[in-house]
Amino acid sequence: MSVLFPLSVTVGQIHIPTRSHSQLVILMLDQDHLASPFDSQGNGQVAPALRLLIMGQKRTGKSSVGNTILGRDAFNTWGGADNAVAHGESGGRQLMLVDACGWGTNENLFPKQEKLELINALSLCEPGPHILLLVIPLLYFSHSEKAALQKRMEILTEGVWRHTMVVFTLGDRLRNYSIQDHIQTAGKDLQWLMEKCRYRYHVLNNKMPQDRQQVSGLLDRAEDMLMENGGWHFSLHMYCRLEEEWSRREREMKERILERQDRVGKTSRGLAVVPNHSQKGGVHVNDTLVKLVYHG
Repeated sequence: MSVLFPLSVTVGQIHIPTRSHSQLVILMLDQDHLASPFDSQGNGQVAPALRLLIMGQKRTGKSSVGNTILGRDAFNTWGGADNAVAHGESGGRQLMLVDACGWGTNENLFPKQEKLELINALSLCEPGPHILLLVIPLLYFSHSEKAALQKRMEILTEGVWRHTMVVFTLGDRLRNYSIQDHIQTAGKDLQWLMEKCRYRYHVLNNKMPQDRQQVSGLLDRAEDMLMENGGWHFSLHMYCRLEEEWSRREREMKERILERQDRVGKTSRGLAVVPNHSQKGGVHVNDTLVKLVYHG
C-alpha cells in the first residue's frame, strides 16, 4: 500500500510546507518538543532570542566571533575555557550565544571528554540551537581538519548540516580576493564542507567589531536559514529518532527485496525447458510451446 505525504501540515497555528518525507517524519516524531521562534509573534509578546551555537577547532577565532556578534567582550579569547553562555542584542535582535569548547587537530583522536563537552554545549541552548555557526579560518582547509570535523559532526547526526552555517574568520585577509575565489581554489575538502552546509556561509573580520553591517549580514543569513527549516531548532534527540526510523525502514525494505528475489528464484527453478524438435523455432516450457523469433 502506498502512502501519500501532504505538501504541508499545520502544527498549532503554524502552517509548514513539508518539502520532503523526512521533514514530515520530524514533525510527527517530536512536534511537542519543538519550539518555533515565531510562536509568540502577533500576540503582543517579544519573540524569543535567536539561539546560536558557535563551534570549531581551537585557535580559529571562535570566541572572537561571539564577541564580534555581541559587540562586546563576552567570551574569553585566551583559549582553554569551558562552554560559555552570553546574552545580548544586535540590531534589535535578542540573541543567546553559546561558545562551545574547541577541539584539536588530531583526526584520529576524539576524547570522551570532548564528546561530553559537545553534548553539554547543546544542552546550554535548551531546547536546542536555531543555528550552529561552524568557525573556519580563511586559510587552507586540510584533509586532517576535515576528518576531525567529520568525527564531531557524526555525533550530532547528518541532520545537523541543515542547521549549520560556516563562518569564515580572518576576513581581513581577503582584501581584493573574493570569498568565491577562495572557495573555488581551496581544494576538494573545503568543497566538501560547502556542499554539506549547502553553501551557507558568511565572512567576519574580528579585527573590526565596530562594523555592525557584517554582523547584520550574518544574522540575516541565520534568520533565512531558520525560515528554510520551517522555524525549527536543531534537536539531537529528534534526529537520532529519525535516523532510527529510517534504519528500521531500510532493513524492512531489504528484507522484502530478499524475499521477492527468493520467490523469483524458486519460480525460475520450477520451470522445465525442453527442446521441441518437431516445431521449428520453438521450445516447450512446462508443456507450453514458446515460439522463438530470430533477427538478423
